[in-house]
Amino acid sequence: MIIFDGNAEAAQCKTLLAEKVKKLPQLTIYSLVFQEDTPSLTYAKLKKKDAENVGIGYELEVLPIATPVEEVIRRIEKANIRADIQGIIVQKPGKHLFPSKSWWPSIISAIDPKKDVDGLTGKGNVLPATARAILEILDSATRTLKLDLRNLRVVVLGRSEIVGAPVARALEKKTQQVLLYGKNIVNDMDELKHADVIVTATGQTHLLHADNFKHEVIIIDACSPKSEVDPAGLEQIAAFLSPVPGGVGPMTRVSLLQNLID
Repeated sequence: MIIFDGNAEAAQCKTLLAEKVKKLPQLTIYSLVFQEDTPSLTYAKLKKKDAENVGIGYELEVLPIATPVEEVIRRIEKANIRADIQGIIVQKPGKHLFPSKSWWPSIISAIDPKKDVDGLTGKGNVLPATARAILEILDSATRTLKLDLRNLRVVVLGRSEIVGAPVARALEKKTQQVLLYGKNIVNDMDELKHADVIVTATGQTHLLHADNFKHEVIIIDACSPKSEVDPAGLEQIAAFLSPVPGGVGPMTRVSLLQNLID
């Protein structure tokens, strides 16, 4: 089984990005994070470090989740009109922290699509960073294994508009054999036995196990911070694994910077 090393791949990408950044005017990202969402705050600090390592400015603002939505929107709109900011990110907190159902849609709708480097609005010209990372990892897998994606059956688990859904839409342009499931996949696990590629991003820890897959499967685990795929027994089943941690996560941070440059 080939285990994808996202940290090593991301390091190589950052070296190339740093060379590109040297040839461009100063680039800066504005990132807004809610302090009660500890995982997102940690992740945002990693993004800041990556950005600064390649010469990109990164303004990180931390607000309490109880900040009135009007004030959050005001901060975003201020970043929208600043000429010295080219990218805006709002780290999505866990749904259990949402003050209301309309809270998150109201916030992301305030982002200028031209500065939406994480694809949150769905109106910009870039893929969400996590979706872009997954597609690049899949490209690496098919090149390494010398496979033609057009001949592969792909199952994507999780319908998120920043992960599963855009991955499935992008893959539909490359192969006609793409199935997208929500969390209801637990009712149809047999479908996984026919998949050559599994991309899983439902947020459910250890949802999948070795006996759910066919032999020589490609698995891209996009869960965070814990794996959706139980690693026990995978070495006898999988041909390629992008693990958690160390797979999609570091590649997502690099993809965000690639989106900004694009």
